[in-house]
Amino acid sequence: MSSVITARGNKAKENAIKDKLDLSKIYLRLKEGQSHKVRLLGVEDYVEYSAVGDFNLGIYNQAISGQESPLVVAFEKGGEEFSNLYTKSRYVFVFGSVETGELVAWDCSKTQAKNMISTIDEYAEDVSEIAFNFKRTGTKTDTLYSLNPIIRLKAEDKEKFEALKDLTVEDEYFESIIKPNDAKFLAKLLKEAGFDVETHLPHIDLSEDDSEDAKGEPNTGAPSVTIDITDDDLPF
Repeated sequence: MSSVITARGNKAKENAIKDKLDLSKIYLRLKEGQSHKVRLLGVEDYVEYSAVGDFNLGIYNQAISGQESPLVVAFEKGGEEFSNLYTKSRYVFVFGSVETGELVAWDCSKTQAKNMISTIDEYAEDVSEIAFNFKRTGTKTDTLYSLNPIIRLKAEDKEKFEALKDLTVEDEYFESIIKPNDAKFLAKLLKEAGFDVETHLPHIDLSEDDSEDAKGEPNTGAPSVTIDITDDDLPF
């Protein structure tokens, strides 16, 4: 007799989380001068992951899970044109949103992460008492993100701040919001950039491609937005 149970324990939890996540609402996408009120739920709610991308090829940063990624193959076999597809470290921070009452995330470069970690460390002993404005200033290579303490919260925001105190960020949550795209999708990106997919990735069949449109920022599933280019993304 076949079982009606499809998953148990951690696997069931993982499936439940994935089903309800809308990454376009989770990742903070701020325009110049905009801010978002947040609570630091801890002092280590950030992770490092491996990513590959080249803005000049129209391939925005993609999370990768191993050296077999088509992007790594393109770096190794694509010559000078694909030499900027080297693996680099990127970071994701998670905060509690005072505005929505939910978890929100921010994806950033190594340089941006260093600055953010420095601020978090500075206020480490007071994170349970202070809310922050997560703010963006500047554009392109001059873009800066900062956490600025809010001296006095409005009464309604204070209630929302307190309501976040029991939220925690588990490793499973990070896994669910940092999703490597499948090999077929990445191969499509490379083909559109001029890489010889048929020769170097013969095991990937694009003849009946059903991948989503390669434009925008496919690593997060977010709608098309202005891309922040930092010094970490430049080849010099």
